[in-house]
Amino acid sequence: MKKLVVALIVLFAASGASAGLTGLGIGIHGGIISGYDNPSLETGLEGFLDTLGVFDMADFEMPDDMKNFGAHVNIGTLRVIEFDIALDYAWQKKTLFEGAELKFNDFSISGSVRKSFPIAVFKPYVGAGLATHIMAYTIEYNGNIYPIVDPNEDVSIEDETVIGYHFKAGVALDFPLFPLTPYAEWKYNTIQTSGESSKYSQINLGITLDLP
Repeated sequence: MKKLVVALIVLFAASGASAGLTGLGIGIHGGIISGYDNPSLETGLEGFLDTLGVFDMADFEMPDDMKNFGAHVNIGTLRVIEFDIALDYAWQKKTLFEGAELKFNDFSISGSVRKSFPIAVFKPYVGAGLATHIMAYTIEYNGNIYPIVDPNEDVSIEDETVIGYHFKAGVALDFPLFPLTPYAEWKYNTIQTSGESSKYSQINLGITLDLP
């Protein structure tokens, strides 16, 4: 994660110096993740449940959604190119059966570059970026915490720190002389989880305070 942060700072500083900074903003955002597909998590969970002998995986539907909340910093330049750094936390909790609960969450730090196409107060944009994701998966059963093991790698995937990349598109409402900028954004993520990569979509609504 430290290497990613350093790389982002250098990238932002170099781009700002060459293009000229035009604005800085901070804000919060929240939304929902859908289509979350983590093959290693699913096979690891199936193996754990088989050892219990009290649960049929055919009766269980793996959750593919998570709630998400985060904060961000936006940096604007003269070239109508913006950079943002975001901290996000996504989580999901699912009851397997009475006494057993699956929990997984994702804490991430990401950096993106995006190009805007202003039309009056509307500010559509597209962008791409990189992120570091700290993933955690646990099963709580009868008061005990159990790790999830990837049967293909024969290693615990209770905790993972992985790299990912994303593409996004959104639209902001940039009102003149008004310091708050609301926006809506769609983001497609790919993260290099154990075994196979995980992919999911993310929709966020947020607001940015433009600093003087």
